[in-house]
Amino acid sequence: MKTIVIGGGIIGASVAYHLAVRGAEVTVLTDGRPGGVATAASFAWINAAPGNTRPYFELRMKGILDWLRLQHELGDRLAINWNGSLAWTTDHAAMADAFAAHASWGYPTRMISSAEAARQEPSLSSYPDQAAHSPLEGSLSPSETARALLDAAAERGAQVSADAVRSIVSRKGRITGVQAKTGEIGADTVVLAAGVACERLAAGVDVTLPMANRLGFLAQSAPLPPTLNGLVLAPQAHMRQNADGRIIVGADFAGGPAPDDEEAAAEALLASVRGLLANGDDIRVDRHTLGLRPVPADGLPVIGPVTQAPGLYVTVMHSGVTLAALVGRLAAEEILNARPVDLLAPYRPERFGHPDMA
Repeated sequence: MKTIVIGGGIIGASVAYHLAVRGAEVTVLTDGRPGGVATAASFAWINAAPGNTRPYFELRMKGILDWLRLQHELGDRLAINWNGSLAWTTDHAAMADAFAAHASWGYPTRMISSAEAARQEPSLSSYPDQAAHSPLEGSLSPSETARALLDAAAERGAQVSADAVRSIVSRKGRITGVQAKTGEIGADTVVLAAGVACERLAAGVDVTLPMANRLGFLAQSAPLPPTLNGLVLAPQAHMRQNADGRIIVGADFAGGPAPDDEEAAAEALLASVRGLLANGDDIRVDRHTLGLRPVPADGLPVIGPVTQAPGLYVTVMHSGVTLAALVGRLAAEEILNARPVDLLAPYRPERFGHPDMA
């Protein structure tokens, strides 16, 4: 089977790898951006944290476990920090209730004392009376991980191209390939994993894929010696340390405008980090990233074949880092076996309808 994957971010890279491992003929079109665009703006937190419905929580739990499976397959090529997270808010009672609900579903999380928090993250300047410790959670370097998956796919025969997709091609009611910058490329299946470009490309073949994309902003320090064990999710800032030693701190604008002054916004984020760390005075901004994060209109992933456009398979979601390993594996199984995976039933594209069904 010949498959085209549109997008070289962490979802597209995972789908391409899992297809290639199973013997499919795969071409990945990255638009010259292997590692992705939205992927680079991800805080890259692997979790099934409070605030999710039970079915989505369970999907994310399976996503965490699939990263462990994929890391076993690829070994040191995937640098994942599995030292868990330490989280607290100003509303201790509400936080305790939220984490207790997830713990009742089987999530390995518990409230710990300030002394236990200090043992978990000894580099902090102070500690709350209570914090939630979730040891199963992790983080990774998102663009680097996507590129590692693309390299692994290429080693298994996938073609990774810098070509750009202008449109998806449909003939006689079926998707037959893509119109790329260099010309038309045919395929049995086209996988749409293009992040924020998914809505536009889908609309070109009359597929409705409403998105509510959201701005995300990351500030990064220069590389530092090992400072953080895992993720620290404090009221002032969410931060983690990358494999290259950089402290990554994130902000989500939740539909609001971009900062007027990105340099000032990055400095404000790193100032929060300085306050959280016992020896943080010398931390300086080295780089920052502002990007749109792909978020389907109802907040849930969109995964699966499109009924009204046979030959098109969609994979777009906000929680791409958490779900990438699982979605890559399950999408490859659905595409190659032509049989639905029940776990993905709540996340099908058809829930949005399309013009012919209105």
